Amino acid sequence: MPSPEMNAYTTEARQTRRALLNSDYNPVEMRQMLASFETLGPEGIPKKLGGAELELRRLDGAALLVYVPGGGFCFPGGDAHRVLLDRISTLASTRGALLQHRLAPENPFPAAHDDVLGALRTILSEEIGPVFVMCDSSAGALVLCACAQLKREGHRLPDKLVCLSALTDLAMTGHSYVANAEADPMFGPQAVIHKVYHYLQGANPAQPAASPYWDEPVALPDSLFIVGSTEVMRDDTVRYAGKAESAGTNVTVRVYEAAAHVFPLLPGIPEAEEAIDQIAAFLTGS
Repeated sequence: MPSPEMNAYTTEARQTRRALLNSDYNPVEMRQMLASFETLGPEGIPKKLGGAELELRRLDGAALLVYVPGGGFCFPGGDAHRVLLDRISTLASTRGALLQHRLAPENPFPAAHDDVLGALRTILSEEIGPVFVMCDSSAGALVLCACAQLKREGHRLPDKLVCLSALTDLAMTGHSYVANAEADPMFGPQAVIHKVYHYLQGANPAQPAASPYWDEPVALPDSLFIVGSTEVMRDDTVRYAGKAESAGTNVTVRVYEAAAHVFPLLPGIPEAEEAIDQIAAFLTGS
């Protein structure tokens, strides 16, 4: 059963945010509005990596945790992503860095794909110690596509992957887009269609550079997938994880009952605390 805190959050989200998140809003105007609520901001001096930008945060540790935040391809990572990265990197005793890509609709596909692929290629070439990569939502597609391409190149891959509520099929063929269309407290299928429309701008959603689910199965590093049972994107996680496992990937999938999209971002909710502890234990091998 979901916790009372999770139930309270999902009820509030359904009543106050779901209609807006599923509407045909202007993502550029929405981005400008949301920016006014951000207070933490980048720390230190951001590092440019092609079209991407790496924001170094926690600086102590032999390993590096790179967090590629989601945002429907249209929104940057914000305060909640920074707090989550800081917590996990502290628990796992790693350095922490937030990786931001160019945003749609101003920079349509394949800009974000190219940014994440190029940045990970550079980071993995320069780092001597372990490199862990965490991603959520739309960034799941970007990170998993990048890892598949790096694998084909014979390049070094991250040592471990953590994927939260990952989007892997931009063609939206998973049954959960129908089964959870009303059950998801935040997103209906139209919310995903809206972001994919602004990102792809007519490109094929089933091409391997856009949707890792439609790429050939590849063996990836040890991977942890976390998702909520009532998410419209639930099957993006479950089906992709199955394909990765069939290719030889050591996969752990945790489906939390009735948990909201990328719920580890939510402070003070028991499911989020449990997931954060699970992520830290996965990264440290404890």
